[in-house]
Amino acid sequence: MVQCNFSQKSRDCHSRTIKNLRKRSLEGLIKLINTKFYDGFEGEPELILSDGENKLIIWNGYFETILDSLLDKNIEKEGIIKEYFNHEGWYDDSPWVIQDLDLTIDQMKSFDINTLDVSEDMKNVLPDIVKEIIQFLENAKNKTVVIEYD
Repeated sequence: MVQCNFSQKSRDCHSRTIKNLRKRSLEGLIKLINTKFYDGFEGEPELILSDGENKLIIWNGYFETILDSLLDKNIEKEGIIKEYFNHEGWYDDSPWVIQDLDLTIDQMKSFDINTLDVSEDMKNVLPDIVKEIIQFLENAKNKTVVIEYD
């Protein structure tokens, strides 16, 4: 843990302390909380992927843009695509268990940034988010993964 002393600016020290606490749970239950794709959107809707030990927190606007692009590809409406299309799943019942991680991974792998008409900022960040989601799901294949919507 970061130790603050009088020679450090308290704001900088406080910021590092908070970041370290995000990586540790008080009781060891959560190993890592990744807020990289939510930072700066505090107070706006967030979507959380959680495997019980790790969390990936994403601004809901990013997640919905990714799912919209998958819907536009006319892929089979099953799994999270079906839930998103029907506005059910995590919208109605949070946390919502992802029943088929392999299907979700395959759906995410079909994401194509070139089909989107979005800002350059979105074009720069969305592929990284999709990669993080895929990595998170692949690392959690033997766990129960839920989507929490807040």
